[in-house]
Amino acid sequence: MFFDTYTEELQTTLTNVDRSQIEKLEAYIENARINGKHVFILGNGGSAAAASHWVCDFGKGINIGDSKRLKIFAPSDHTSIFTAYGNDNAYDQTLVEQLKNLLEPGDVVISLSVSGNSGNLVEAHKYAREVGATTICVVGDYNGKLIGLSDLAIVLKSKNYGVVEDIHMVLDHSISQNMKRNIQSVQG
Repeated sequence: MFFDTYTEELQTTLTNVDRSQIEKLEAYIENARINGKHVFILGNGGSAAAASHWVCDFGKGINIGDSKRLKIFAPSDHTSIFTAYGNDNAYDQTLVEQLKNLLEPGDVVISLSVSGNSGNLVEAHKYAREVGATTICVVGDYNGKLIGLSDLAIVLKSKNYGVVEDIHMVLDHSISQNMKRNIQSVQG
């Protein structure tokens, strides 16, 4: 049955994720929260939907009482400006042009991608590096361009788009829930 084949690949890929990279990703997000920096989550298609979900879980879900909030945004959620740049400039400019309005040194840019080669993500990472932001990618095993443009590259050992996108969400849920637990323990 295909379900068994699929879930077996998902489990194998999850098992092979480097746990130290997950800890680094969480540390980058937590440091941004503590230091009042912005986190921008980027993606296309299903990965854009995941980026929106990350914004919900980290922007709302980790908050306890009056704890310091994380300034997190998914530029693909801004349909009017996203499509304006796609129409008037080029699709590969849809994210970088938005970052030019908001990105500051010390901010964090996280790209979720299966291929790691999407032009708009690549251009956003190039700009982020120029500005002095931290760049991170979580990508499938395609040797994508984002890997070389990232301070932290989490390469998931799968070329199955569903498995890669599922793990985008596993990382979101596991890291955000752990951050909430840690915030809760500090808040008392």
